[in-house]
Amino acid sequence: MAMAIVLLYFAVLVVVGIMARRRVKGSTDEFFVAGRTLGTFANSWAFLASLASGGSVLATVGTGLALGWPYGSALLAGAPVGFVVASIFVARPLRQLGRYTVTDYFRGRFDSRLMAWAVPALIVIASSAYIVAQLKGASIVASYVLDVDYKVGLWGAGIVFVTYVAIGGFLSVTWNDIFQGILMFAAVVGFAVAAFSALDGYGTAFSQATDNFPALGTFSALPITSYIGGFVTWVAAISVLPHVIMRVYSARSVRSARISLNVAMLIFAAMMLLIAFVLTPAAAVLLTDVDLTNPDAIFFALAETVLNPLMQGVVAAAVLAAIMSTTAGLLMACNSAIAHDIYSTLLRPDASEKQVVRVAGIATWVIGLVCTTLAMNPPELLIVLYTAAVGLLAASCFAPMVLGIWWPRTTSAGASSGLVAGAGSFAIGFQMFDMPVSSEVLVGLPVSILTTVIVSLLTQVETHQESVRSAAS
Repeated sequence: MAMAIVLLYFAVLVVVGIMARRRVKGSTDEFFVAGRTLGTFANSWAFLASLASGGSVLATVGTGLALGWPYGSALLAGAPVGFVVASIFVARPLRQLGRYTVTDYFRGRFDSRLMAWAVPALIVIASSAYIVAQLKGASIVASYVLDVDYKVGLWGAGIVFVTYVAIGGFLSVTWNDIFQGILMFAAVVGFAVAAFSALDGYGTAFSQATDNFPALGTFSALPITSYIGGFVTWVAAISVLPHVIMRVYSARSVRSARISLNVAMLIFAAMMLLIAFVLTPAAAVLLTDVDLTNPDAIFFALAETVLNPLMQGVVAAAVLAAIMSTTAGLLMACNSAIAHDIYSTLLRPDASEKQVVRVAGIATWVIGLVCTTLAMNPPELLIVLYTAAVGLLAASCFAPMVLGIWWPRTTSAGASSGLVAGAGSFAIGFQMFDMPVSSEVLVGLPVSILTTVIVSLLTQVETHQESVRSAAS
């Protein structure tokens, strides 16, 4: 039953991609931002689907048992706050700009050749790491449902993902995201109700869970900087995540973009609270043999314990929905960075819309295949990998973007220096020092802010004026 549901789900995604291709027809507006026609209802669920990744749905249970509630709670609290920050500080000016990508904002606001190349490069690097984490989750689902080897499941899921994004662009991603957002929320609620019903009283189960896993409710599993860093990462990252910003651009109006962000925040918060505080203690109590060496597989072990075969199939499809919606958005971020930001803007300004869409399709396949290859030897914890990926973007892009919108004194030299300093300090901390999990952003983000401010004060304001600056007022 579960296999039939998941295979049907895969088939529907490809069909939707083919249908979307007929409407795209070489239009960059349709391919990159779905024609800017999305209303509040559609975009709210699409925002949810873009953010609620395989890591947040699949990995939260295992991460809670392995690293404790405080770390997971820090991440889960940061994301809703990040939605509010994005709604207040970036949604209006970016939607009024009416472009396609994060790089469009930086290129319009700042006269910097360095930023024109560096921002899309950072987007491709960070998004690719994020995609690797999502593909690991997809292979776990495929292996669980189809009973196939990890690598077979990985390549099967990867090819399906890439196919429907490459042929239908952001339009097919959006159509699927609306359905996927509703599906994953409904499935998580149903799963939580079933798990709660299986417990012998929530208070008793909660106490037993903390007895079975002492680190679950304490701060002893990680240093305090990991909790603060995880929270700060997601507060800052939502405003600069490329697949979230593309949804801002695709909204029908400024008002719709801001309301959609806040509605998505409420739905996401409710869903993640159910996973963290119902499914996690249920797994700690109901599972007799929890394997913390493979924490991302605990979610499905719990599903087998409390759900019937039909619901197991629905939950598997919901996890795939979470993975595929985020992966599709990230693939769009990568292909737009390559085709729009680099190819049509820097290398071939005279390229036709059909040529740009064709390059975007090729870029989708290249990025997808490279990420699938890298996912053959993934890290243990999905959440740690994708939090590091978004931390890189937060450390590098948040300060130049927000200061560029709200502080007219920000100069191109200051923004460029802040971006490079933030990315560089984050990367050095991540690669060369044994820093606590998710704490690198506590170095990278302040360095970026200070560098942007100091260099801007030391350099001359450009006479060049940009509509983004006035849009904030």
